[in-house]
Amino acid sequence: MKTSKITLLLAVLFFFTSCASRPKLYPNDTLRTKGKVASEADIDRCIKDAETYLDSSEGKKIAKSAGFGAMVGGAMGAVAGAFTGDIGGGLAQGAAIGGAGGAVSGTLSPDEIKRRYVNQCLADKGYHVIGWD
Repeated sequence: MKTSKITLLLAVLFFFTSCASRPKLYPNDTLRTKGKVASEADIDRCIKDAETYLDSSEGKKIAKSAGFGAMVGGAMGAVAGAFTGDIGGGLAQGAAIGGAGGAVSGTLSPDEIKRRYVNQCLADKGYHVIGWD
């Protein structure tokens, strides 16, 4: 029962932290003229263009981070299992938690090159990006 609660908590955490980051626009004349719907479509188009044009390594970073997290978590779980008498269980739980944590941490650092591409794409369309959320 305890393992399923931990798994559910990690799944919820991963869902909320994996939502895509999006640019926030300064309300200049371009944004006012085009409106919210057209501006959001321009953002979507620039993001899609960036993903198409750039050979993003974001997926590779997430996998690498998850693998490292699983390795560290597994080692920590095995040590904890040695104290409780259940090395195998501790190893499995530590690897699962470490892998999920590593995957989540990999998604928290957006690809800076992609952001710069999107910022430039939007600037070319007349928008001013003030930040990302």
